[in-house]
Amino acid sequence: MSDGHARGLEPQTAGAMPRRQTETTEPIRGACLCGAVSFEVAPPYHWLAHCHCSMCRKHHGTLFGTGLGVERSRFRWLAGQDEIVHYRSTDSFERAFCRRCGSKVPGDSHLPDVVLVPAGTLDGDFGIRPRAHIFVGSKSPLYKINDTLTQFESYPPGVALAVVARPQPKARPGTVVGSCLCGDVGFEVSGDLGRIVHCHCSLCRRSRGTAFGSTLFCAPERFRWTRGRDRIRGYRLPPPRTYEIDFCARCGSPVPTVVPDFGLVLIPAGSIDTSLRSPTAVHIYVGSKAAWHDITDSAPQFDEMPPPDRFGEFFL
Repeated sequence: MSDGHARGLEPQTAGAMPRRQTETTEPIRGACLCGAVSFEVAPPYHWLAHCHCSMCRKHHGTLFGTGLGVERSRFRWLAGQDEIVHYRSTDSFERAFCRRCGSKVPGDSHLPDVVLVPAGTLDGDFGIRPRAHIFVGSKSPLYKINDTLTQFESYPPGVALAVVARPQPKARPGTVVGSCLCGDVGFEVSGDLGRIVHCHCSLCRRSRGTAFGSTLFCAPERFRWTRGRDRIRGYRLPPPRTYEIDFCARCGSPVPTVVPDFGLVLIPAGSIDTSLRSPTAVHIYVGSKAAWHDITDSAPQFDEMPPPDRFGEFFL
């Protein structure tokens, strides 16, 4: 489905959450994972919404994207504009990312006076809470909406943008198929994927640009690239920190990371094209979660990693 952020999510939308601009009046800083790209935003904001369209899921590599609409006059680049790749999945929206680390960064929206900012790249609490879910007609079957926010099947009323249909791959029994947003990179997994980890750490949020990262796992012998392996770039945080992500050089979509030392392939949940049965889920690093996001499911939660005696329950 098409991109899904629009001015129809402002406070006058029926059922939308009211603004809470009084909480934060000072500029909020944002940056990519490697720090090459940085910027500032300031209220008032036009929207904060979760988008479930397939393009957002692929672009962020997660189960949904969360975007903040910022008045262009209240947005300022601090560094790194020359490090940004400006990829467009449709004519209406830009899906920008840092060429060094693949992090999602601000880009043009369909409104000339509004910048679309990936909420996960921002530091701290910026004073409002999400107001709606959009493109729920395209929602991942791995995510259940349990909150009371307003839901829209596609764009909210009053947004006159075309919904762009995306081709769906043919499902093959016993095979999971995935790809990046532009289609340059493709892969497949034999058998099912039975574990999904939702990580709320600041590194995942900054890299993916949304509330949390969602990752599925398989053994390397069950995984193979079908195209585009030469199109993949990787970023690794310098020691002593441990974090790695691979992404498509053209569109910035997170793609699987093969970790031979652990005997695992880490697969971004948003990259999956075929249906999956509901896997065993867990939330980790909840002690670091975004102030603007509430966990509404019943999956186990851990402030950091699960204890050693439960590690295999969620990762292996």
